[in-house]
Amino acid sequence: MAANNILKRWSAWVDGIGKAGNVKSYIPPTLSIVTKDFQSGDMDMPVPIDVGMEAMETSLSLFGLDPLVLPLFGLKAGSRTTISVRSTYQDMSARETELVEVLTGLITKIERDEMNTGDQSENAMKMTMRLHYYKVAQAGVVLVEIDPVNHIRKLGGIDALESIRAALQLS
Repeated sequence: MAANNILKRWSAWVDGIGKAGNVKSYIPPTLSIVTKDFQSGDMDMPVPIDVGMEAMETSLSLFGLDPLVLPLFGLKAGSRTTISVRSTYQDMSARETELVEVLTGLITKIERDEMNTGDQSENAMKMTMRLHYYKVAQAGVVLVEIDPVNHIRKLGGIDALESIRAALQLS
């Protein structure tokens, strides 16, 4: 069915503090597998082998200057920064479903827009965060959960690293 999952509204929370009305943009992390070509002597061509994931990164832009977010830059002793993004999607029958993304990591860059003599209402502060953890759930069902520290890569309920964790006695 066409237009079955249309983004309607969204907002973000940074370290549990709601940013409704202040979020300009959000770029979800790109999920990318690192591969290496493998070819044995009897194979006609190489085949890709999954050797892990590329580092994940996200960015979030907030209007103006946020004095509660600015100090979160860099390493915080004893904790990591968590961003939550909540979205609503609607189908053609006007049924709404929620999508919740949880992102934990280290804010590695903060960029502020140029200040000039014109209209400043669109100026924003963009933060870039390298991730330690990423989870996506729709209507309470976990679609993606990536936790490299705890050796978890769940996609659609299947954990690609479960047998490796068991073999290494990590779970």
